Amino acid sequence: MKLKIIGALTSMLTIGFLLLVVIEVPALTVTSEGETQAFFPYKDGAEFSIRWQHSVEKEDWEEMFVLKNKEIELSGTRFKTFGAGVPNDTGEDTYIKDGWVYMTEINRVIGKQLSIRSGKSTNHRFIYEKDTTLPLKANRSYQLTVKNYSLLYSLKEYITAKMR
Repeated sequence: MKLKIIGALTSMLTIGFLLLVVIEVPALTVTSEGETQAFFPYKDGAEFSIRWQHSVEKEDWEEMFVLKNKEIELSGTRFKTFGAGVPNDTGEDTYIKDGWVYMTEINRVIGKQLSIRSGKSTNHRFIYEKDTTLPLKANRSYQLTVKNYSLLYSLKEYITAKMR
């Protein structure tokens, strides 16, 4: 009887482990230098932004993105000053609100990965769903990636990122 119970438990654990390895779930990750900085289960329609201080104007700029069809899409941008190099016809609508110039409904598909580089004194931040802010370290490259990960890897990365 004990051998049957042990055999059944072993089989259940083996099947459970295999399911954790085989089942894949999509997620958005923020990585730098091969290390996961943040991990979010994929949610179609989830919004995030990259915000930084412009190196010349010393004013904040922000680009807004949305997750659609397991890809990253640029949805809008906002900034405080309108000068050289800023397009005047990007998106469907441009307006001023609370001292910011907004360009919305840009709807430009970036793809599965967005790479950014923080500057020496640009104070880059990654903001997810307006309630999670991840300060990005200076002078580093970051990759924001939408990808399928095994359930086991997803659990490990989610827990590790939450513990930071």
